[in-house]
Amino acid sequence: MRNKIVMAFVASAFSFAAQAQQQQNVSVCSDKAMHSELVSLDKSLEERGFGLEQFKMMNMPSGSYVPVTVNMQEGKMYQINFIASKNFQQYHLTVMDKDRNKLVDKKIRQGGNRQLSESFAAPYTGTYMVIVSQKVKGQQEACGGLSVLKNK
Repeated sequence: MRNKIVMAFVASAFSFAAQAQQQQNVSVCSDKAMHSELVSLDKSLEERGFGLEQFKMMNMPSGSYVPVTVNMQEGKMYQINFIASKNFQQYHLTVMDKDRNKLVDKKIRQGGNRQLSESFAAPYTGTYMVIVSQKVKGQQEACGGLSVLKNK
C-alpha cells in the first residue's frame, strides 16, 4: 500500500513537470518598481487577514513556462498575484491541482492590465502547481513577480 502511495506521488510530480513544458530554472530579478508594486498589493491583502505564503521576483525566459509549487490547505482561501513586465505581449497564469485540473487559467494579452489577482479556495490539502509565462517582444527574458497569500 505504501509503495502505491509513493508511486502515485511520483506520478503526480511527473505530471506537473510534463504540464510545465519548456520548464526553466529562473534567477532572481531586481526590478525595484515591480517589487514595490507587488509588496504594496500584498500589504493591502495582509491588512484584510491574508498571510504571505510565497513571494518571488524572477527573470522569466520569454515564452517559457515557469512552474512554482505551493502547499495549500483544504477550504482555505488563497490569493495569487502576478505582475508582468511593462513590455509584455501576453502572459498566462494557471493553477493546477494534483489531477492536472485547471483551477485558475487566465491569459492576458497586450493592452491588458499587467497586474493579475486571482482568489480561490483549495479543494484539498496538498501540493498545487502555479504555472506562469510571459512573452516579451525583443527580450530573451523579463522580470515577473508572483506572490501567494492565504486567508488566516
